Amino acid sequence: MSCRVHLCYKLADNKICPKEHKMNNDVRSVAELRVLVGYLGEQAPAWWSSRFFGPQAAAFLAPVFARSRFLAQCQGVSAAAARLHDEFIGVGRALHLFRLPEVFEQAVASVLMDPQFEAQIGVHIASREQALARLQAIGRAARADEGPIVVGDWNDALDEVLKTIAGLYHDAFSKGIKTFPYLREA
Repeated sequence: MSCRVHLCYKLADNKICPKEHKMNNDVRSVAELRVLVGYLGEQAPAWWSSRFFGPQAAAFLAPVFARSRFLAQCQGVSAAAARLHDEFIGVGRALHLFRLPEVFEQAVASVLMDPQFEAQIGVHIASREQALARLQAIGRAARADEGPIVVGDWNDALDEVLKTIAGLYHDAFSKGIKTFPYLREA
């Protein structure tokens, strides 16, 4: 498997190399998409039965996960979403929004721990309409069909693939169908 994560070094003048900056943007985009799709997947008509973004979940999780409640919510909904995606796509040489290489998973978890990210995304998951509007804003218009749909290879430009994925999810949630975009492992 090719790994999208590139080791970069800080240049003498403290500029971040372009590959590192690109990966950081991709990781933030994945984190944002996971939260949006995870939130929408719990709304009626629900794709999975978890309620990690429900009103009682925050109160239930806060005493146990005082400093990482939002991360716990996101990991819980991601596990529910991954299970459903795996059921339709299969496990093996396919990657999807909720099952990525481990180094990418760790980077996404770091983004989800950032209080600034939590505050920014929180605005978009206040309602179904706001989440759908955000998906539309970050996505590329796409026509979703029911079931799994291949959107490319892991080696493709991830920023472009993520726009397509956002568009597919937006269309699916708008139509009330379940679609499962995935990438082939290269």
